[in-house]
This record gives sequence, C-alpha cells and structure tokens, in this order.
Amino acid sequence: MNLLTQAVISGLMIGAVYAFLGIGLVLVYRTARILNLAHGESFAITGVAAAMLAKSGLPLGAALALAILIAVAFALSLHRFVLRPRAEWPAGTLILITLGAAFVVRGMLILVGGTDPVSFPALFSGAPLRIAGGVIPPQGIALVLLGFGGSTAVAVYLEMTRSGKQLLAAAENPYAAELLGVNVERARLTAYGIGALLGALAGALLIPLIAVDFQSGLAMTLRGFIAAAISGMSPIGVVFSGLGLGLFESWVGAYLGALYQDPVMFGLLIAVALWQSRHIRFGGTRRA
Repeated sequence: MNLLTQAVISGLMIGAVYAFLGIGLVLVYRTARILNLAHGESFAITGVAAAMLAKSGLPLGAALALAILIAVAFALSLHRFVLRPRAEWPAGTLILITLGAAFVVRGMLILVGGTDPVSFPALFSGAPLRIAGGVIPPQGIALVLLGFGGSTAVAVYLEMTRSGKQLLAAAENPYAAELLGVNVERARLTAYGIGALLGALAGALLIPLIAVDFQSGLAMTLRGFIAAAISGMSPIGVVFSGLGLGLFESWVGAYLGALYQDPVMFGLLIAVALWQSRHIRFGGTRRA
C-alpha cells in the first residue's frame, strides 16, 4: 500500500464530510447570524439513532430515514423553541445556548446508545477500487461524490439563485428583507433544516466506515467551523477549504500519527482566529 496515495484517499473522504458540515454552518450563520455549536449533533444523532434502530431489527433504510428525521427535527426545534424566542439576546449568549444544547444531546445519546462507539452496515457494497497503491471502498466513493457534489450544489444554490440569495438577505438586513417580501422566519427554518440534513447525510455516509459515539458531534462542529472560518464564511470557498482541511488532517495522521491530529487541528483553529482578527483592536474597532 502506498502511504501517500492512501492518505490522499482518506483526506478526500474526510474532506467531503468537512465540506458538508462547513456549508451547513455557513448557511445557518449567513441566514441567522448565529454560530450554531450544536450543528455537529445532527451527525452524532444520525449515527447513534440509526445504529440503535438497525440493532432493534428495523431495516437499515428505514432506520437511516428515521434517524435523519430525528436529526432535522432537533435542529428545527432548537431554532423554533429555543433560539427564536431569544432572538434579541446578545450573539455570544445565543452561541452559549447552542453549546448547552450540544451537551444536552450528549447526555441523551449516552442514555440511548451508551458510551461505546457504534456503527451500522455500509449502504454501498462491492469490491474496493484500487488506485496507485491506495484502496477506497464503494462507500468511500459515494461519500466523496455525494459530499462534494451536495455541498457544491448548496453553495451554487445560495450564490446563484434568487431563493438562495433571499436566505442570505434574511441575515444581512431582516427588516429590509421582510419589506421586500422575504419570509425571514421561514428562511431561517429552511437554513437550519438544510444544515441539519447535510450533517445527517455526512453521518449516514461516513459512520459505516468508522464509528460514532456520544461525543462525536462537537468535534465535528469544530472541524466544520475551521473549514468555514478559513473560507471567510463563503458558501463556495468552504467546499475547497473542507477539501484542504481533510487532506491536511489525513497527512498529519499518516506521517506524524493519529495522536497529533487533534492538537494540530485545534492549533490551526487558533491560528485562523488570530489571522481573521488581525484588523481588530481591543475594544472592537478595526485598524486603519
């Protein structure tokens, strides 16, 4: 096996997941101006719920469909019943509320699935594809194609279509958007729903290749946020930053070891935050 080729293949697969998660975060942020730290819980909810439902005897397709519905319902409920009534609260407080929601989900997943990692059978089976000394299973091929294809389609929808631009306008100036006929509340619900659906699909495609446990959601949120921050919260840019981030993490794991991945990734998060704030002085004003 060629280590470099296999690292590239692994990077493409994980990069597709980061693109899925990143575009969902960007969509919610650009529509509601909230950094949803519970975003990755759609990934964890889908994985744990699908594994438990399949284990109980439900057909895999039905288990996945129900798990995805649960993940989307969680995101919509978070906005409708928790964040919307507090829309006038400071942004920092709302971010902390989403973090609290993420920890609530963690506790519920422990009760439902326990503390051990769980998984479920692959959706796509068959002989793996061998490329230049590397191996990618059919599930991995589907993950790469659907991950980058789906995230790119959402990015193009936001940037190029009228309804997509209406979603973005709901955050830029909600009052003006309402005067122009945009249903701001529906736009925000749509953003949360699409974001959760993307996170759930990422779980459905990746988890058969690895496993998921109760604490996977926040880790996925942070990685998706790194991809979103690198792109400057750009719908198109986050697809490429997700790809680059996945390749970078895979190379770190391949050549330095898996124990280095988290320190390097979160060190990168700090570096990105410092770079993004380079024009900000203490007190919140921009430098000339």
